[in-house]
Amino acid sequence: MKTLRLGLIIVGCLLSLGGCQDSAKSSQDNWLLVSFEKDVPITYRMVSERETEIDLTTGDPKKKSRPQTTTEKLELEMVYTPVVVDPFGLSTLKVECQSVSVTRSGFSGKKATSDAMESLTGKSYTLDLTPTGKIADISDLERLAAELGKASFSTSRRNARIKNPDMIADFLAMQQYLWGVGSAIPNQLDLKKGDTWQTQQSIPWPVPIYPPPARTTSYILEGIEGQEDLSRRATIKSTYAMSETPIEDYIRPYEEGQFQMRGLFGFLRNFQFKHIEGTGTQVFNMDDGLVESDRQQYLLDVTASFMLPLGDSLPVLKVDQKISIERIETP
Repeated sequence: MKTLRLGLIIVGCLLSLGGCQDSAKSSQDNWLLVSFEKDVPITYRMVSERETEIDLTTGDPKKKSRPQTTTEKLELEMVYTPVVVDPFGLSTLKVECQSVSVTRSGFSGKKATSDAMESLTGKSYTLDLTPTGKIADISDLERLAAELGKASFSTSRRNARIKNPDMIADFLAMQQYLWGVGSAIPNQLDLKKGDTWQTQQSIPWPVPIYPPPARTTSYILEGIEGQEDLSRRATIKSTYAMSETPIEDYIRPYEEGQFQMRGLFGFLRNFQFKHIEGTGTQVFNMDDGLVESDRQQYLLDVTASFMLPLGDSLPVLKVDQKISIERIETP
């Protein structure tokens, strides 16, 4: 049994009313706690893909609009290596990007510029996690995000700062999604089928907005499959709603100052995030203490306005977002 798991079971026995003598009657084995082995790497394939349709609606029903569509896809292979494992406190992971790929089609159909995320290959950061998966120190991820943010800018002939499209927000969101399910549970010591809980999470968006758009994610423990101490897997379902309050904990990848967005998004402002609807499924290996897979899909409705008036046209955006995280078994 892994060191961290053993330490947490000891803690659970001390906390339970009946002690270890009554452990067979308790639900402490149903904890969704992360578990690591020192220097044993864990590899995940992460994919975020987004299709955005923009429609210029008007008040005249006789005028038919021609919606335009853009697609973005980020593919990552991330390796998480525990360098410090503390059964009673924080575990430290070294997180390294093994490979990254970004594909994009613009509204205009022109070849897209390179994405700042493509500079991530070979770079790393450190992450401190509690036994529930809560990120205790995010400062090194902030450092890396700032490096990526700088790489997303270029300078025009008039020395104006131009921000190229990037998927940095998608990368940051997936780093937090991976560990966020268990850390949001109010009572890890009494987890059972049908239990529900909520958390607030950022929504990846291609335009820098602070605070970023946020969703309220509702989880339900749908069930646990497998025999005791033998490949038990918890299935956690999720649904999404727009958050009623601004998100407080977020990372700012970009330096303050004026800049111009490249492409159509550079002509839009005043984004209003109206509605989100979708579902997700995470499979958590309770014996390994690791996420096996996490899949999310949602539709997001957004309105905006043009930087300069364009008659009675109102930009309406519909976003189809898919996110998948899958653990890769390595020899």
